[in-house]
Amino acid sequence: MAIDSTIKSPSSSSSPTLNSTQLVRDVIRIEGKYYDTKGLASTHPGGELIVRLSNQTDGTALFNSSHRRRFPHDKYKHLLIKEENVDPVSRMAPNTQNYDLYFEICEKIKPIISPTQGFAPWWYFIKVFVLVAFVIGVDASTFIWARPLWVTAIQSLFMAWIGLNVQHDANHGAVSRNWKINRALGLTQDLCGGTSVAWSYNHNVVHHVHCNDVERDHDLDIPLLRLMKSVPWTMSYKLQQFYFLGLEAVFGLVHVVQTQVWMWRGPDEKMRLVGKDWDLSRAISMIIPLRFIGFLITQPTIHDALLHTALQYCLGGLYLAFFFLISHNFCGAKKEGIDSTSGCFVTNQTETSSNVGGALLAFMNGGLNFQIEHHLFPRVHHSYYHKIAPTVRKMCQERGIQYMHFPTIKDNFVSTFNHLEQLGAKPSE
Repeated sequence: MAIDSTIKSPSSSSSPTLNSTQLVRDVIRIEGKYYDTKGLASTHPGGELIVRLSNQTDGTALFNSSHRRRFPHDKYKHLLIKEENVDPVSRMAPNTQNYDLYFEICEKIKPIISPTQGFAPWWYFIKVFVLVAFVIGVDASTFIWARPLWVTAIQSLFMAWIGLNVQHDANHGAVSRNWKINRALGLTQDLCGGTSVAWSYNHNVVHHVHCNDVERDHDLDIPLLRLMKSVPWTMSYKLQQFYFLGLEAVFGLVHVVQTQVWMWRGPDEKMRLVGKDWDLSRAISMIIPLRFIGFLITQPTIHDALLHTALQYCLGGLYLAFFFLISHNFCGAKKEGIDSTSGCFVTNQTETSSNVGGALLAFMNGGLNFQIEHHLFPRVHHSYYHKIAPTVRKMCQERGIQYMHFPTIKDNFVSTFNHLEQLGAKPSE
């Protein structure tokens, strides 16, 4: 890489030095200060991947919400890069988001998560074993018997539950202090047809930091859906509250195909620092064609093989997409008024998300029915979300911050239906 020869080893006690003809391109900004990306990555106890994925971004929100404390600038002052030495392409506009209330809430929940310091309890690993073993076992059986569609349907749901319960916690670093355990379980995302590298970037670095920010959150930009007022209106959107479930039904299969094409085209500019992880995801992605080959061997016709393949990804994809969409798109969800680079971090995260149900749904869905708590504390294991929710809710309501909790999935769905209907209506002239 161009700057390798211009920056001293991260282990050096002195500041990175620059070649007189070069500026530093690979930096992360935290609380207004720029740091050498590769230097931070090499010293990060949680593994290098998330730091490298955060290259050329403002990492303040990601660091604070992941560690529940402020960045130790003194500890890493040897990696500090003066702004005048940062390449103009890597310089960023000011970020004034405030975290005072956030750290106050962190102190309040600390006793609640103290039994495991917020990481996974022992029984969680039984859950992981059951989910992963079932999916792998069914995959292996594909080569020896023509399994019925209902088995594939169940496997598809188990793959969705792996996404919600296993890879999600792991790729947020919430399972264990040991980054290798998190990384290994995070690769179950690749097992299920996605890619942990792209997911970690799009979800952790972008969506979590810029939730419902219409200028920055890519998850609001879904083809054929008008999820924000800035999307030009067309007649078809008048029916989006009816057809969005159909779109979500094909989400899983389309996502898998797009992911494989993207992976094999090679790392793009944003992913140039994660080559080894990219190669690993590529290798695991070979399970996708192997599954189809298994169906071709044991199913009576190509039609049956294609049907099983579609079902394998569509049903679970629908499950995932449904719960994700309703958690950030409901009547009262803040969008156009959100600026993720200013204001109160707690307000920005809480008023763009919603909760639904209780502890049972949290067990099934990896705690992601508690989206508010998850967005505030992504590196707290999901088994704690229903326990810390009353504290978070109380502190938000005391400060006039909207805290939306739907009693049932039906209530949440109706609100999402109405929200889509409102956005799909023709804007007044």
